[in-house]
Formats: sequence, structure tokens, C-alpha cells
Amino acid sequence: MSDHDPRPPASLVTVTLNPALDVSTSVEVVVPDHKLRCERATREPGGGGVNVARVASRLGVSVRAVVVAGGASGEQVIDLAAGEGLPMTPIRVAGETRQSLSVTERSSGRQYRFVLPGPSVGAEVVDAVGVALDADPSIGCVVFSGSLPPGLAAEALVALVGSVIAAPVIVDTSGPALQHALGTAATVIKPSARELAAVVGRQLLTETDVLTAAEEVLDSSSVGALLVSIGAGGAFLLRSDEPTVRLRPPTVQVASAVGAGDSMVGGLATGLCQGQDLLSAAKLGIAAGSAAVMTPGSGLCTASVVEELLPLVTVGSPTLVT
Repeated sequence: MSDHDPRPPASLVTVTLNPALDVSTSVEVVVPDHKLRCERATREPGGGGVNVARVASRLGVSVRAVVVAGGASGEQVIDLAAGEGLPMTPIRVAGETRQSLSVTERSSGRQYRFVLPGPSVGAEVVDAVGVALDADPSIGCVVFSGSLPPGLAAEALVALVGSVIAAPVIVDTSGPALQHALGTAATVIKPSARELAAVVGRQLLTETDVLTAAEEVLDSSSVGALLVSIGAGGAFLLRSDEPTVRLRPPTVQVASAVGAGDSMVGGLATGLCQGQDLLSAAKLGIAAGSAAVMTPGSGLCTASVVEELLPLVTVGSPTLVT
């Protein structure tokens, strides 16, 4: 960052290679072959790293979101983020940033989610992201979150993670990108149980199955830790040099699961930026994820609810799994 840049250094920098314009609405009943009259839609800046930055900002961390954006949807993402006071470094590309549509069926409470593909990008984006990361010499934490856009090989994520030298790195992705990220020296990777099943190539029907698979993956990886989310059951935290623990969230009223994973990563990143140890940061992540499911639509967690829930997160031995 130059001496003339008025922005303070960011404690947290998030990278979103495939952001989204999140559109959410509701309808009384979802039926085929009919026009469905929806409620007025809300639009929010979205994609993994964008949401992580939004959460961390709410929790008091200085943040900057690096996003690959294109077209009118990309400009809406940038404008909406600016409206929230979220500092953003856009890397503009040809094509149109994807849209994600969430429709809640009011009669049942079920939620339907439709995600369009993002624009195809080239390897030049990797260089541009690297330059953006170099702009903050005293980053407290870097988060790579979300899917890869079409045209970008999974090896690109490996190069980006490897370019971060002095800060903890969190990776939250899926598919081939997740497979490749496990070969990096990332501080912590946060797969869901479903994403973990894809890595090991088998169904994980019980929590014991999840834990066994996570141990296999960590043992064969180069990363420091795994935080494996298991939905309403919380998460397993596996570290290469510490005993594995089970984190259990408090029981809350669920309004929407959208944004829970990003809120968890946002809480985790906040804790690391604040100098907490990994277990304490993971507890903050669980509280943030629990707070997110209490909000309707694509709403994220709020700081006051996270503060209320944090003391209710419990830590125990994974041997208690049945």
C-alpha cells in the first residue's frame, strides 16, 4: 500500500474468485407450470469471501474484500458492498458476475436455491489477485472462500495460498479446488461433511464416519487443521498437533441456512485476527454460524446475537459421538 492510500491496513483480506449477486424472495407455494408471484426481492453482495468480509466487519475487524467482478451484476455487488461500508478491491473481467436466487416457500418454510454459473476467467486473474494481496503488508489473516469460476484451474488456488507468507490462511471451497488446497500449507480448511465425502469418495452416513474421514484427510494433507462442519451438529476441529475436539452449537430457531457456513468462517477469521488460539476462534465461528441461521433469507449473523450465543458453545471429546 502506498503512503498516499487513505485506507488503513486491513486486518483481514478475503478473496472471492466467483462472487455472486444474491437475490432472495418468497412465494406462498412452489408449483410447476404456473407463474409464481413473489414478494419484493432483496439484493445483497454475495459469494464466500464477500460474506466472510461482511461478517468480520460486523464483528469489529478491519477488512478488505478482493473480488473478481464483471458486468452489471458485478457492479451491483460492488455498489451494494460500498453501501455497507465494506472496502472492496475489484478485479474487473469480461462476462457477467453470476446471480444466486433463494426462494422461500412460505407455506412449508422450505427454501429453494438456484445458482447460475460465473464468467469464464483466465490465469491473468491470479496475478491481479496476487498484486491485491501485496497491497496490505501487515495482514492479520487471509481467507480464500467460494467456488472457482469457469476457466480457472484448481492449481490457481494453490499458487495463491502459497503466495501468502506471514499470515494465517483459511480456505473454504469445494470440488477439485478443495482437493488441491489440501496439498497446501493453509492454516485451516473448512469443509462441510458433504464436501469431505466427495474428497474421500464415499458416503459418510454418521458423525463417526465423518470423523474417521476427516482424520484420514488430515493425515494425508499438508494443512495445519480441519474444521469440518456437520450442520446443526456443530463441527469437528482436527489439528495436527492437538487432540481432536467436537464443538456443539446452542439450540436456536432456524429461519434460513443460507449464509451459515460463511458466517462460521467469518467468526473463525475474526478470532484469528484478534490473536485468539484456533480453538477459541473456532468457537466464535460456531456462534456466528448459529446466529446466521436465525436470520431469514440470505441474512448473515449480527454481532449482538453472536455475543449472546458464544458462551453457549460447548467443547467436548469426539469420542462422545454415537
